[in-house]
Amino acid sequence: MDDTIMGVDQNPAAVAELFETVTVLMMRHVPAPDGLSLTAAATLGSLQRRGPQRITALAAAQGVTQPSMTQLLRRLEDAGLVARVAEPTDGRVVLVQLTAAGDETLRTRWETRLGHLETVLQTLTDEERATLQHAAEEALPVAQKLVNSLAARY
Repeated sequence: MDDTIMGVDQNPAAVAELFETVTVLMMRHVPAPDGLSLTAAATLGSLQRRGPQRITALAAAQGVTQPSMTQLLRRLEDAGLVARVAEPTDGRVVLVQLTAAGDETLRTRWETRLGHLETVLQTLTDEERATLQHAAEEALPVAQKLVNSLAARY
């Protein structure tokens, strides 16, 4: 059985290796010097994308326990990045929402990381950058589909 489509290897391990390589590049070599852990940044990002959420939903989305998420949220709240609010339809339920400072932190983080990545990309030739850009444009819709599929689970 042929495991290629349009001459491209369909081996899941090869795809996983590609994702791992990109992840290492982005997480280790294009840092955001804001002191946020990956879980903290991901939690803020989830609040930015999806709006106010319950602590249990945030914990599930990040793959941490509710007590761990509660501790993280306490630190983020102390830093002014999130706030606890009552659920509009049931005042007994507490939601966590991103504050303006949290939104600005994410924006600054993104801009800083883009600046680092731009510097790294300058080490490539024009042809190499064009190859990466073409590959990214082709892969982005598929990667976004995966992200949406996984995000829908939480």
